[in-house]
Amino acid sequence: MKYVSYLGAAVCNLTRVIASCSEQLRRCSLAMKLTPLFLLVFALNTLAVNSLAQKVNIHANNTPLERVLREIRKQSGYDFLFREEYLSQFRPVTINVSQMEIGDLLPILFADQPFDYKVNEKLITLSPKRRAAGPLEVTAQTSVQGTVRDSLGNALAGVSVHIAGTNKGVVTDQAGRFSIADVQSGATLVFSSTGYQTREIVVGTQTTYDVVLSQVSQEIDEVIVVAYGTAKKRDFTGSVASISADNIKQQQAATISQALEGAVAGVQLNTESGQPGRDARIRVRGMGSINASNDPLIVVDGAVSNLPLSSLNPDDVESIVVSKDAAANSIYGSRAANGLILVTTKKGKLGKPKIGVDFRWGGVSQGVPDFEVIRDPATYYEYTWKGIYNYMRYIQGHTDEDARQYASSNLFTANGASNTGNGLGNYMAYRIPEGTTLIDPATGRIRSDAQLLYHDDWQDYFLKTAFRQEYNANVSGATENTDYFVSLGMLKNPSFVMGSDFDRHSARLNLNTKIAPWLKGGGNMSYSKTYTNEPQGYTGGTVNTNIFTFMNLFAPTYPIYAYDRDGNVIRDANGNPTFDLGTNQTYSPYGPTSRNAFNGYSPAVYFEKDLTENTNDYFSGRGYLEATFLKDFTLKADISVDNQYRQYRAYGNNESGTAARDYGGTIEGWWAKAMTINATQLLTWNKTFGQHNVDALFGHEFNKYRYDEMRGTKYRMFALDNPSMGNAVRVLSLNGQERENALEGYFSRFNYNFAGKYYFSASLRTDGSSYFRGNRWGTFWSLGGAYRIAEEAFIKDNIAWINDLRLRGSYGVQGNNGVPASTQYAWTNTYLLSGVGSITDAEFALAANTWGDPSITWESNQILDLGLDFRLWNRFYGTVDYFRRKTVDMLLAVSYPASAGRSGALQNVGKLLNTGLELELGVDIIRHENLHWSFNVNASRYRTKLLEIPDNMGSRDLDGGYLSGNYLRRAGTDYFNLYMYRYAGVDPETGLGMLYKRLNESDLANYPGHAAGDIVTTTVGSEATRFELGTATPDWVGGVSTNVRYKNFDIGVVASWQLGGKVVSRTYQNLVSQTIGRGVHVDMLNAWTPDNPNSNIPLRALGGTNFGVSPIGGGEGQYSDFSLFDADYFNLRTINLGYRLSPALARRLFLEGVRIYVAAENLFFVSAKKGLDPRQVVDGTTINPFNYPQTKAISLGLNISI
Repeated sequence: MKYVSYLGAAVCNLTRVIASCSEQLRRCSLAMKLTPLFLLVFALNTLAVNSLAQKVNIHANNTPLERVLREIRKQSGYDFLFREEYLSQFRPVTINVSQMEIGDLLPILFADQPFDYKVNEKLITLSPKRRAAGPLEVTAQTSVQGTVRDSLGNALAGVSVHIAGTNKGVVTDQAGRFSIADVQSGATLVFSSTGYQTREIVVGTQTTYDVVLSQVSQEIDEVIVVAYGTAKKRDFTGSVASISADNIKQQQAATISQALEGAVAGVQLNTESGQPGRDARIRVRGMGSINASNDPLIVVDGAVSNLPLSSLNPDDVESIVVSKDAAANSIYGSRAANGLILVTTKKGKLGKPKIGVDFRWGGVSQGVPDFEVIRDPATYYEYTWKGIYNYMRYIQGHTDEDARQYASSNLFTANGASNTGNGLGNYMAYRIPEGTTLIDPATGRIRSDAQLLYHDDWQDYFLKTAFRQEYNANVSGATENTDYFVSLGMLKNPSFVMGSDFDRHSARLNLNTKIAPWLKGGGNMSYSKTYTNEPQGYTGGTVNTNIFTFMNLFAPTYPIYAYDRDGNVIRDANGNPTFDLGTNQTYSPYGPTSRNAFNGYSPAVYFEKDLTENTNDYFSGRGYLEATFLKDFTLKADISVDNQYRQYRAYGNNESGTAARDYGGTIEGWWAKAMTINATQLLTWNKTFGQHNVDALFGHEFNKYRYDEMRGTKYRMFALDNPSMGNAVRVLSLNGQERENALEGYFSRFNYNFAGKYYFSASLRTDGSSYFRGNRWGTFWSLGGAYRIAEEAFIKDNIAWINDLRLRGSYGVQGNNGVPASTQYAWTNTYLLSGVGSITDAEFALAANTWGDPSITWESNQILDLGLDFRLWNRFYGTVDYFRRKTVDMLLAVSYPASAGRSGALQNVGKLLNTGLELELGVDIIRHENLHWSFNVNASRYRTKLLEIPDNMGSRDLDGGYLSGNYLRRAGTDYFNLYMYRYAGVDPETGLGMLYKRLNESDLANYPGHAAGDIVTTTVGSEATRFELGTATPDWVGGVSTNVRYKNFDIGVVASWQLGGKVVSRTYQNLVSQTIGRGVHVDMLNAWTPDNPNSNIPLRALGGTNFGVSPIGGGEGQYSDFSLFDADYFNLRTINLGYRLSPALARRLFLEGVRIYVAAENLFFVSAKKGLDPRQVVDGTTINPFNYPQTKAISLGLNISI
């Protein structure tokens, strides 16, 4: 016979146990007719025990029975004998007893197990429970079979299926199947499994049942990934939140960062660009630094990663854990002060190999509406006419008739202070009779007989509905000793914008294996290749090439193509249409056409002929070995390598545009590679002494990063449409850089748990960094504790509806070594190398560039967190957190005196305070066998206060503060304190815009009856006063989600929202600038007139300086609250509606499961102003003009498991 045994340290015990086993095997062999047996013997650390009166302490929560038996063996000395195949039938155990005798414990332990036990001296033998004889059969009997699945359609193995009131029952196999013979009609089948709602079904005439078990919410009991390991959430003293694979899969996010929107309290995303594949900027609990990094640390499968999240395939991800406080993060020392994002990829599960495939096909369009802009030529011509009329009538004082005649006669010439020039650029899109004007002076409308010759819609040209497709396939499985996961993925995600795409191809292999009883190892390898094609200037950087600028800021009278006098597109010699560049390409009866801005440019040319593309290759490899020794000790060593290779190419054509005009065409190439090596060694000790559990960790980590880059630009392209370096004949620039940094750390962590009621944790880490030469080493620490009030007898025995109630708190100090690459050598002086002359005869010189400060060191964060976790009626659950984060030794740019000859250097001279409150609430509204409905909401609120800045940074006039755009930075006030001119509305008599002014002593002569400090209005912008308008930071930011399952249908909805706060829109500023030839917001159509004196929009008066009268009277407009809006928004982030084929139908198709679904992303968005998207900024900063809007996608999907 073959025996399998796990032996303890004592040889004498081994001999005794084997002898006893042999005797038991002899008896079993006779009874089982010599059937081959596989035995598993637990024989660890024998203690002298002679009777069932031996007392033990067992505290288990959803713990494998095998582990509980080991613990009993450890405390009592009893051995357990059973067949090896019983392991797959063991059910997890939840039990909490102290000083209980073995004789009393065994009946409780095996009450819900499919085994009986027999005690023989110190050996306990297990055998399957015998079937009860049952009562006299007087009703019909039949065989019942079926399948048990979870709410997502996955087969559930190990589910207990028994007939109520009897011992007759079975356990489902790996495919979730069960079969019970001789079941009486009317009998009740009970289906139970740990973590799922127990379900009962009365047997009738039906013989096949497809049973769905609903999972019991375990928000507090779930096992989560934490720094350097795992922990039960209920036992963890830190503040964390997790997102499961199901939540990620419900969305169709191209990157993992997008899946965080609205999902976790305390996490805010900045989605400045809607470019597909671009990662959102993640902020965890607000802002902690001004000049150092505010990005969280990314850890993938236990290793720190510098690769972008967009390189990961979301379909490979098992969970995302957001770790937020010092108790959770301080063990990472200087790198996780801004939070920690722990990404865990999938691995195989015990059972037969599974194949999963997922296909998605859909359409992509614009997800956020544009600002409401005048887009038809007729309305724009009439708007321009009205502006000229108003200027002549109300500013210059002409009669109504004269003003009308002037506006009609000078529509194409009125411009500038003297009303000469060409505001509309002579662009005449209509044909009118000889000797007439386009606008009838009597009505101010387009003549009825005017014939429209051309109208190019820039939006129709550049925007489209694109086809998105995604394919994912994986194979996974596990045996007793090895698990594996292999995947392939392909995503083709074009944008709704012409020439904007994101493609990703990915592959992954995860493998873990048990090499020996005491040794296991494994690792993973992944590769992904991404290709991104981006429109030029898509975030508002270069307005001459930004298509969103052209679509909104251009007058609709400007065409895309060049037209002749009859309205026909002018074509080149090859028959291709020519583009209008604003330099007399289009005919006009009034003379040469020329725009009043952006002459010589057209994004249509750039999109047709230019090229901007990024290609990235990402490779990541991780491996580890883990050895267990001396029973309670584990030693683990792992190493990871991340590599990124980037190629960037930007081609400026040599036919038209800036590159053609200034350089005869350009080609820019950029090649970069980055490598991160991370090595970690961990020693852990875990020991239970009765009700005391101790978990200690000691570790060492080394991290090295290296970056190499070379870039160059050549010009004067020889041939057309050949975007290669070899096609350019002159070198415009050539440069490169190499940089590297390293970090080494030594750390430890100690966790203590008494009786599942009292918890204590502590961590200590010392890091050394190459960033701070004079202060290489920093020490960081944390203390945390938790008290599970629900375990107190006065609650457990008297308040049954409190399932869990826990208080926790932590305090710690973390560092921030996230110094930007441009300032990582801030501890030393830097020099600029320059040269002149030819290649063979060059002269070089070094010039001082920046001053360094060798005394600079880490920014430190002192972090306090207080939290409450609860679960009530086994239905309501939630978390409340208060946090306080104080940044000291903050790096600020300190100015030097002018006599120094240099601007200044970074120094540790600032302090910042960030405080906030987080709420997460959930409820299972309905839990029925055919209907399940859950609802979750989260909200967070935070404020950032500037505590301390150097005296020389501020101004005496601003009480020691300084101006930064629309903000006043001053010690003791909110960091995002708005400091702007206040718009006072419209003067009802003149129609001019007004601003508020605070009078000072010198003003009183002109304002009799007023005192210094009084507030008055003025129409002269230069006289206006700035005011503090409060914080731009939102009051609350959060998300809401709900999931409903009805029979085979399911729907999931995720939304994000924001309340309060302010945001400045530079786009809106541009659209109300009253400049002839520029785009105009429809608000301007409701401007002041004598017949509309109560309008809040100033007089439309096109004329005067800068082509018009500013709405608020001068250049102060960009700092006025005229363009300040509430930052409220609501975004319907995701809707996923699916239908699962019944298991019976799936089996007929030889499949394990099939789900068909429709997924929608960014389906609905609303904000305080149509076209405004507050998500494009974090912390209330100004939105750049004409940013890339977010994408809306609707897809049809098919998920198949085999």
